[in-house]
Amino acid sequence: MILLDTNVVSEWMKREPEPAVIAWLDGQLASRLFISAVTRAEIEVGIGILPEGRRKTALTAAAQVVLRDFEQRCLAFDCACATRYASILAESRRLGRPISVEDAQIAAIALHHQGQLATRNIADFDFLADLQLVNPWTRQP
Repeated sequence: MILLDTNVVSEWMKREPEPAVIAWLDGQLASRLFISAVTRAEIEVGIGILPEGRRKTALTAAAQVVLRDFEQRCLAFDCACATRYASILAESRRLGRPISVEDAQIAAIALHHQGQLATRNIADFDFLADLQLVNPWTRQP
């Protein structure tokens, strides 16, 4: 299972996405790719705060397609994930490695489901020894 971070989903929705990311996504089995409810919320908030115009209209249409595709592959942040989240925040504070609430929730979901996290922001998560990371922009962990 591979959990897509918000930056991967956002890239996918662009009018001209990075070819390396599209090639990486195309190389994965769709049934192994998941998003989190946190990513869904981040996408919807990001679009919701945009001013009315062509960009918002285009991103709304792209989001509808992508989010519909992941309707059955969208993982919730539940009680088990909350326990992982608490461990992640404790570790980040202990190490002096700040992490956003959303990133910690996404990492908790990936860890709970024993999956990899696909993200461009490897450095935001690399202090989590148990979390397997992959960067679709470079295909590097």
